[in-house]
Amino acid sequence: MISEGSAFLDRSGRVLAADAAFLACLRLPASDVTSALRERAAGDPVLAALLEGAGPDAVRLDHGAAHCQLTRVASEAGFLLHARTTADGSAPSPLDEYAMLAVALARLAGSVAHEVKNPLNAMALQLALLGDKIATESDALAAACAGNLGSLKNQIGRVNDLVHRFLEVSDPPPSEGFDAGSLLADATALFGHEARRRRIALLCEAQPDAVRAAGDPARAARLLLGLLWRAVTATPQGGRLLARATASGAEAVLALEHGHGEADPSLAWMGEVIGAAASEMHGRLVESAAGDVVRVALVLPRERPL
Repeated sequence: MISEGSAFLDRSGRVLAADAAFLACLRLPASDVTSALRERAAGDPVLAALLEGAGPDAVRLDHGAAHCQLTRVASEAGFLLHARTTADGSAPSPLDEYAMLAVALARLAGSVAHEVKNPLNAMALQLALLGDKIATESDALAAACAGNLGSLKNQIGRVNDLVHRFLEVSDPPPSEGFDAGSLLADATALFGHEARRRRIALLCEAQPDAVRAAGDPARAARLLLGLLWRAVTATPQGGRLLARATASGAEAVLALEHGHGEADPSLAWMGEVIGAAASEMHGRLVESAAGDVVRVALVLPRERPL
């Protein structure tokens, strides 16, 4: 079901259908909506970028004292535009919706991971019992099955390790300090499949307990996931992405280095959000480029020893 305030556009930007709430929010006439929308975009670079898919997927448009939040959802046939405004004319920030989505997904991911761990543990136990039964039947049979049972055990261990890393990143326990190296290693490992799919060499230099940072580990995990996703999508095919955790004086530095590729314009909003969040954690986001190498670092205060 499509909510009110929506319009469908084809890939050329022609409006195929638009409801009354969408027209009212953008103050467009019911007749020849396509021409009216294009005319409006000609004088509004934010709207023009949204229609072209060259900027953030959620923007805020101002109409004097009134405001309209406009969100783009792309598909192969075209895209959906959803417009919304509150009764008093003020629109909620698109970042609020991203924040709600992040919280919901983290809770859902944690639940799914816990549900996966239970059958994995049961499988490992049954596999061990099966191995014992085979061993009592025949030494030859036990020897013949040893390789298969060992392979199954190793694969269960791999999945269990992945679920453990996923839990540590998606739903870490509340704390005023955390192991920054382990968090970076776990977050980086979750992007292994995506890196292989894009033919990127994904490396991580982060030792457990080598670097500890102050602050909320759940918030730091969200920032790292955003930075890693942005870095993976910006690394050219065949390139290398290196994640490194180091200590520099009173600061913990979680850095990503990768080749200079074409950045995804739909992720442009992330830098501003992550920078603001890092500042609230008494840290900062440092971005630089030298030649063909891009370096992005989340710098946080180190945890003070007790």
